[in-house]
Amino acid sequence: MSFPHYIQEAVRLGLLVEEGGQIVDCKKDEVETVLGTARIVEKLQPTTTAEVENTTDQEAIVLCRILNSPHGTARELWSQLRVGFGVAHDQAIPLNLWSTSEFKAVGNEIDRTYLNQRDNQVISREGLIGSYVALQPASQLVDPISFNQVVGNLGHEEAMAAYGDAGSEWEVALDLLRKARVKALYQEMLQEVAQVQRADTKLEKQIEFQQGRLMECLGLLQGSLGNQGNAVDAVEDLLAPQNGGVSIIDQIMNARTKAAPVSTGIQAMDLDMEGGVRPAGQETGGRLFTLAARTGIGKTVLGVHAFVNLAMGGLTVGFISAELDRAAIYARIWANATKVAYLSKKNAPMADAGDLMRNCVTVGSIESPDKDREKHAMLISEAAMLVQAAGGKMLIEDPWGANVDEVINSLRSMKAKNPELRAAVVDHFHVLGRHKGAPASEAAMLEERAYKLMTCAKELGIDLIVLAQMNRVGMDMLGKKQPPGLDQIRGTDALSHVSHAVWIVRKEMEAVDGKDEWTKRLEFHHAKTRGRQAYWDTSKEAMTGINGNLGCSILEMDYSFSSVRSDNTLSQIQQTGGSL
Repeated sequence: MSFPHYIQEAVRLGLLVEEGGQIVDCKKDEVETVLGTARIVEKLQPTTTAEVENTTDQEAIVLCRILNSPHGTARELWSQLRVGFGVAHDQAIPLNLWSTSEFKAVGNEIDRTYLNQRDNQVISREGLIGSYVALQPASQLVDPISFNQVVGNLGHEEAMAAYGDAGSEWEVALDLLRKARVKALYQEMLQEVAQVQRADTKLEKQIEFQQGRLMECLGLLQGSLGNQGNAVDAVEDLLAPQNGGVSIIDQIMNARTKAAPVSTGIQAMDLDMEGGVRPAGQETGGRLFTLAARTGIGKTVLGVHAFVNLAMGGLTVGFISAELDRAAIYARIWANATKVAYLSKKNAPMADAGDLMRNCVTVGSIESPDKDREKHAMLISEAAMLVQAAGGKMLIEDPWGANVDEVINSLRSMKAKNPELRAAVVDHFHVLGRHKGAPASEAAMLEERAYKLMTCAKELGIDLIVLAQMNRVGMDMLGKKQPPGLDQIRGTDALSHVSHAVWIVRKEMEAVDGKDEWTKRLEFHHAKTRGRQAYWDTSKEAMTGINGNLGCSILEMDYSFSSVRSDNTLSQIQQTGGSL
């Protein structure tokens, strides 16, 4: 016996059971009564159509603008869409933003490319088509021919003209799309609720369905799209990833060979960071590191040195200073960058002072340009191009007098616009202002500040290097030989408690004619390390842990270039054969 098309489809899906040309049973957990069967048929072939507002024009404008923009512009526009709709940095845009299967497929591919979840890294017509064809059929939301046709139509250079001016239409399209999709989703919900009520299904299921759909509508309106009600069944998500995602099995099978972590340029730091900061596609960050020192020792110099070297290593890194203005930050960063660039070009770890002065730019020369300004401008440009060529990005923000909540919002914005953000430096912990609702006690306020920063690092999956001030005890310990303790960080022990590692830096002193004098070197104390100390062994292309614990490294500074000249960490390890 031949069944009607939709009944046959229900049989194929296993919702209805056919024997001898007759329907003899149905899936009990989906259909509990005859009315339940009617509800399934109604869902397969509705007897009524919801009157919903069409949003395809707004969706087409958005996708058309993206596909007709250069890669850099396309990424910036897509980040605006994600930020405007409140999508978390590591979360895909929910497919319900798009009204057609074809737009769902195109929007999802753009988003996955933006999140670095596709081998293709460029948002372009050719790139999207290539990555989509390479997907397993089960992960394709529409057939490749339909996908290619839609991308070709939307990506045609004259396509945007049908909708109006590209620049002026963008913001309007985003706003209209948000409101229209809320109306459409709400109307669809009312229609489906009416169908479910006619089927007389369980009241609990009706309410759960309505609650989920209303949360989607509220998320769209409030700019928190998809950030609520995201619990998934782990087994189902493994077998059939939601919203066009990639299963954990595929991630494991397609994982790249483990690459070396990116060095901060300071061996002493790298040792407690298991080699440095992991590049995108490897383990996420989420670690908080604290570097404490008294005023004038060089906290900012160490932060700048790590920041520049991570960017030169190809990472996207943030630097937020609530103390220095942008001009002062730039002077330090670009002085350091010219030195790193020169040493990289020379392929040598060090150079003599005269060599550096001839081929690099000092902080003072940037802050007060001299007769060599043209040469210095060229050297800075060359350093900037080296960062760009490596794939790195240096994000700078100088929120004067900011509090911890404002700093965290800046970090969230950085991550939302740059999902590849891997690390950030905050300069510094104790100069931040009192945040709203902070406890009256300074110690309690600082404790709350520490936990906020730790939570932020974990939430964003970045390694956060926080610079901090030592207290009076720490300052008075200057000339003493015993190593500093964690209690020497000013105001609270919470910061050291939540940190993956704590570094305390002070001047190295030696007795000269009965008086303690500074050797011009710094003691870099490994005051706390959570986990092992390890370094990247280039000969083995693997992380190598050390036996024992290195308590103190000695750094030689180069303050003119806001950099570290050298430190003795690896030499200490090598002298002991990898054990301490």
